[in-house]
Amino acid sequence: MTDHFQRFTAPDASALAREIAQTRGALSKAQAAEDPLAVVDLAGDLASMLTTDRREAEARDLLAPLQSLAREHLAEESAGWFFLAFGTASQYLGLRAEANVMFTQAFELAQAQGWERLEHFVLMHWGRSLVEEGRLVRARQCFVQSLAIRERLNDPRASSTRRALDALGELESSAS
Repeated sequence: MTDHFQRFTAPDASALAREIAQTRGALSKAQAAEDPLAVVDLAGDLASMLTTDRREAEARDLLAPLQSLAREHLAEESAGWFFLAFGTASQYLGLRAEANVMFTQAFELAQAQGWERLEHFVLMHWGRSLVEEGRLVRARQCFVQSLAIRERLNDPRASSTRRALDALGELESSAS
């Protein structure tokens, strides 16, 4: 339906590049120290930054071989963020089935563990992906759920969720 619905762009590309370099260095140290939880955490962070930098293929290539490691740590919130990052990279590569599996996994982990911050992020990312697939009813459900959590938490990102709902409403109007 739409290529990239409200895709995030880093406000400072130079700062993003510095964060990528720092996180890549920290990930190398965690791998050398054989610290699996830090590897999962830092790989998810790095992949998220790479995807923001429009390097989603690199992000997916980083995460794919680490899936089993992330699954060994499902009781840790970093595993949920890992699967969210994987889903987002897959989304922007057009790997919709894979993205939906990853978003589902991140969402189920967040709900099971009560990780509301992760949950509202998953719902926003998944909702945007669903808009891109043309699944507007399900996308609206994701945005509404995300907004409810963000409002309850007094999260300033509630305004971006409202903007997504407004933009979705415009798409729905033009589709009917």
